[in-house]
Amino acid sequence: MAVHRKALPVVASSTFVAIWTAWWAWHMWPNSGLSWHFSVDGARLLLQGSGLNLYADAPWLQTGPLSLVVAALLRPLPANIGKSLALAVMTMAGPLLIAALTPLVAPAKRHRRMLIAAIVLIPAWTVLSVRWGHLDDVLAMAFAILALRAVSADRPVLAGVALAAAIASKPWAVGFLPMLLVLPWGRLRAAAAAAAGTALAWAPFVLANPHTLGALSPPVGLSPSSGLHALGARGVLVPRWGRTAQLVLAPAAATVAVLTRGLPGVLLVSVAVRLALDPKDNAYYIGSAALAAVVFDLLGTGWTIPWTTLGTVIVFWQPFIATFAHALTTTTGLTHWWFAHQEAVGAIHLAWAVVVIVLVLARPRRPVREVGSS
Repeated sequence: MAVHRKALPVVASSTFVAIWTAWWAWHMWPNSGLSWHFSVDGARLLLQGSGLNLYADAPWLQTGPLSLVVAALLRPLPANIGKSLALAVMTMAGPLLIAALTPLVAPAKRHRRMLIAAIVLIPAWTVLSVRWGHLDDVLAMAFAILALRAVSADRPVLAGVALAAAIASKPWAVGFLPMLLVLPWGRLRAAAAAAAGTALAWAPFVLANPHTLGALSPPVGLSPSSGLHALGARGVLVPRWGRTAQLVLAPAAATVAVLTRGLPGVLLVSVAVRLALDPKDNAYYIGSAALAAVVFDLLGTGWTIPWTTLGTVIVFWQPFIATFAHALTTTTGLTHWWFAHQEAVGAIHLAWAVVVIVLVLARPRRPVREVGSS
């Protein structure tokens, strides 16, 4: 009976989170899967079109081959069923990823802190998983959490493989590699596993067509609300150095965070640098940023309220209307201001990146609990 009484709060909170997640998914569903066609088109090109010439032929396809392989697994299903199944599974991944952090969170107020974190995260996560349906970002963050668990459990090979899978899903996940520096032993094995897995995913495309590297300078537009624009970049398309800067500076900043403050802030710093240097300001960025903030709040602070996550959700929440071409003539109030002041929005997002990086580096170092401890 005592065991059942102790389990009641967990069952009650899990039920509430499930209902909360389902409600937000239902709320987002009428305008869902806005970017799912990228996964479908990429999978079709990979299997029945360009093959290993994929990224040379379609440099605008900024996703990893692993996410396209996963999308290809749904091809035998009717299109609507495959899409709905993918959106549902991606949505369920949100609360499950928070639950995966449980052994790493300090026991004090653990249950309450994780419940509040889930409540704050889910609205942002469903923007990523349901409204936009970005499979590659979901996979990258899921594998990053798996790598985090593996590093905390001193399982170097699993950590390396998980990070390789994250990079194979989304190239910017290379910024998570510095978490391997936390390993007390087996760093070389972990790095070798990560390098081998990454090469296995990407080398065939580069060897088949050297123009694959042209994807580092894709024909992606430069948005006035982007961090890159706020930093002074101008023009119609992303500068040639834009993507390369992301892939180099994100792991560099994450390395500083890991060496000075340990594991909790590595995901947040990496994502912050990536968004600060990104040429776009897509609404689905909120999902990855919020989950990275949750990791920092739960593992790097003792806050009951996940303030970093809450601030991230507020800053990155974007108004949604069906016809963006008429945004300034059909909106009012705060929504109208958001559309009318894109450069100010970009400056706010850049300021968020600076603030969270400073926050991570300024917080006292807190040891992450070992997996399996009470």
